[in-house]
Amino acid sequence: MRRRYVSTAAILLTGTMVLSGCSRLPFGKKPEMEEEVQQALAVEVQTAGKKELVIAETFVGSVSAAEEVTVYPTASGEVVSVDVHMGDTVSAGQQLFKIDDESARLGLQSAQAGLATAQASANQATNGSETLKEAQEQQSIDSLTRALTTAERSLADAQENIDRGTRSLENARDDRKDAKDDWEDAKDLYRKAKDYLDDYEDLQDSEPAFVGKTLAEAANMTAQVTTTTISEDSITVSTTTGQGTTSSGLKPSEEHLKEAKNLLQDVQDDDLTGAQISSSGVQALKTARDSAKTAYTAKDRAVDSAKDSVEDLKRAVKSQQDAQANAESSLTNAEANRQVTDGQVLADTKRVLEAQVNSSQVGVAQAQYALDQYTTKSPISGVVEAVNINPHDTVGPSVAALVISNKDTMKIKFSVPESVRDNLSVGQAVKVKKDGSKINGLITEVGEALDSSTGMFNIEAAVNGGSGLLNGTTVTVKVDSYRDNSGIVIPYDAVYYSNGEPYVYVVESGVARKKDVKTGMFDKKHIVISSGLKAGEQVITSWSADLRDGTEVEAVDKSNSKAQEDKNTAPAEDAQGAEGTEPAEDAQGAEGTEPAEDAQGAEGTAPVEDANDSGKEGD
Repeated sequence: MRRRYVSTAAILLTGTMVLSGCSRLPFGKKPEMEEEVQQALAVEVQTAGKKELVIAETFVGSVSAAEEVTVYPTASGEVVSVDVHMGDTVSAGQQLFKIDDESARLGLQSAQAGLATAQASANQATNGSETLKEAQEQQSIDSLTRALTTAERSLADAQENIDRGTRSLENARDDRKDAKDDWEDAKDLYRKAKDYLDDYEDLQDSEPAFVGKTLAEAANMTAQVTTTTISEDSITVSTTTGQGTTSSGLKPSEEHLKEAKNLLQDVQDDDLTGAQISSSGVQALKTARDSAKTAYTAKDRAVDSAKDSVEDLKRAVKSQQDAQANAESSLTNAEANRQVTDGQVLADTKRVLEAQVNSSQVGVAQAQYALDQYTTKSPISGVVEAVNINPHDTVGPSVAALVISNKDTMKIKFSVPESVRDNLSVGQAVKVKKDGSKINGLITEVGEALDSSTGMFNIEAAVNGGSGLLNGTTVTVKVDSYRDNSGIVIPYDAVYYSNGEPYVYVVESGVARKKDVKTGMFDKKHIVISSGLKAGEQVITSWSADLRDGTEVEAVDKSNSKAQEDKNTAPAEDAQGAEGTEPAEDAQGAEGTEPAEDAQGAEGTAPVEDANDSGKEGD
């Protein structure tokens, strides 16, 4: 909306033209006066009424899944299978990968053998005949002997795993050292190239012929040679340009060309090329440096993972040593039971046997649980975002193996200033836009603390069915940020200004009357009148050069012809720069816009003194 201002020069020019016209009448002749019939001025009016003015703003947000989990192994060892790939859709409970579980299966067999022995001992002591008891005792001893053999073999396997894990740790440390050396070399090359580029740019500042040239090109240019010929009559100075002129014909001086050649030689002595002494070349070396650092970081994490694996394997050896000790103890107890006869099986002996059975049952359950830890299943249904392990990798509980996200609901995070945050609430609707697609969402969280890094408040919204939104991408979020229902809302164009003070015209008994008002928040179509105007008054909304305080007018009410303005809420306009408008008056407006102080004129323009003295600038 363009404000109504008129230059003083235009007023003076009008007056001059009137005076000039009068001076052209013949001397002594009076102008003929024609009787004029004054007609009422036709104006458009709108009935003033209270409405709510809403202004929406657009912010940039980032997308993430509302539910995302990182899957870690629950056991240590060698990966034998990875059953999913990145991008696969998985269900909760679906197998993701499996670790070598041979030692755990042997532990389960040992526990099952112990349970069988305990049960056989209990049966023998309470129900069996002498012969049956002897057979059961022998069976138990045989079973426990096998369990002891199994435990010894499991212990040997566990110790072998420690040796293999230790070798993996040493290899990881060697790889980390190599990666660190590569990183140091890349840092050194980047630093040298950047220093040489700074030197060459200084040389370019001194020698215009080098501008736009690489160092290699500059060093291969031909210098400008100036010769002087002296004869008896005159001195002649000539310049020879030679080969390799620039597009502008500039040639470097011999001194600058020598500096370029020396600089190129220094570059080559430092294992660099002339082509690398450029913005793109230095950037490529910086990228190589950053890649080397990333590789070193990955190798450093691999060392930590290998350390964790060795510790886990040490604990596994301790567990197998305990299992072997238990097997030996059980075998000793079984052999001692051979000495027990029917007459010696007392009540307390039965209780001991029952306790052994219960203990063995717990041991089987624990062994089964330990075996289950070697098979990792998905904790949620969703999409596999990342797979960080491969078959034959040695992993442990500290390794982030997979990332799975549920994209049925997506989170949108964005930041707003304090003035906007104070007008937002949980459950408020937002509109999310990405590549032309629009998705409705709701605010789920309004930040309570200021983010020191941005100086803004963090807001979260959720959208359902946002499967087309990808993690980490950006979207625009439109949200109603300012509301004003405290006053009367009229068209923005109905407000005039005199000495920076706003006023309007209303129709009273067929006559236009000027009324001073106070204004509030506005957008490009509407403005809030906080005082000076009453609901029901007929506000003149059309402009005319003949409109004055006291002018007889004929009003045409346009209120009913605009259905959208009959609603209780005026249409929201984006506060961030509708063309030709200023932002809302609230001094805490949208970021990047300058809030309007009041309905006073724009900087650098003089407000019209009065509608009686000047016209209104047309649209």
